[in-house]
Amino acid sequence: MTETIDTARVADILEINTLNAKYNYAVDDADGKAWAACFTKSGVSNALIEGQRPRGPEELAAFVKLCNEPFGNMHHLTTNEIITFEGDTARQKAYLQFFVVKDGKTEGSICVYHDWLEREDGAWKYSRRDVEYKVKFTEFVQPS
Repeated sequence: MTETIDTARVADILEINTLNAKYNYAVDDADGKAWAACFTKSGVSNALIEGQRPRGPEELAAFVKLCNEPFGNMHHLTTNEIITFEGDTARQKAYLQFFVVKDGKTEGSICVYHDWLEREDGAWKYSRRDVEYKVKFTEFVQPS
């Protein structure tokens, strides 16, 4: 079975893939302002820190510092994106390979992003991003 993609949506898919990369680099670089800019004005992140559901630019920007403190150096890799569209809204499901480096130890986990996206001010942004933890797949300690 061959699935066809509407050529008008190819640019949207590329823009959303770029948004994923901007999000990853912003949180890994602890750039709260750039990370918050990936969300709509009323966007919300449902990440893996218990009790934290930041909404809107100020809360989202502040959340990045809160993320980096417990996790240490983070590296986000997004793969296997499935994106569906309905007008100026979209849904995305993607794997997240998540690595953290702290206190000489590196851990890797697999999560799944469940995203709701909207076109706001002419650009695709997350209106909601949920993170579902799946499994830790690696851990190693740097030799002394």
